[in-house]
Amino acid sequence: MKTNLIEITVSGRTGCGKSEVLEVIKNALDEFYGYPRTKINIAGLDVSGAIDEANHTKQTAKKENTVFVLYEQNVTGEIKVHG
Repeated sequence: MKTNLIEITVSGRTGCGKSEVLEVIKNALDEFYGYPRTKINIAGLDVSGAIDEANHTKQTAKKENTVFVLYEQNVTGEIKVHG
């Protein structure tokens, strides 16, 4: 089976709520695409609980001055995933 790899990168300054955003994205993907049919990996992190933690630390992206910039980029050729 050919793997369709879609990479999503969340970047921003320290304390702006990146982990919280990753958990929101993971939850949305799970809900829309139906876990476990899709395989969602967050490289190097377990973001479970990041939304709750953001409520306590106030390191949240849920502020009116937060701007999300979404990019779409096409990659040509075959993507090979090892592992």
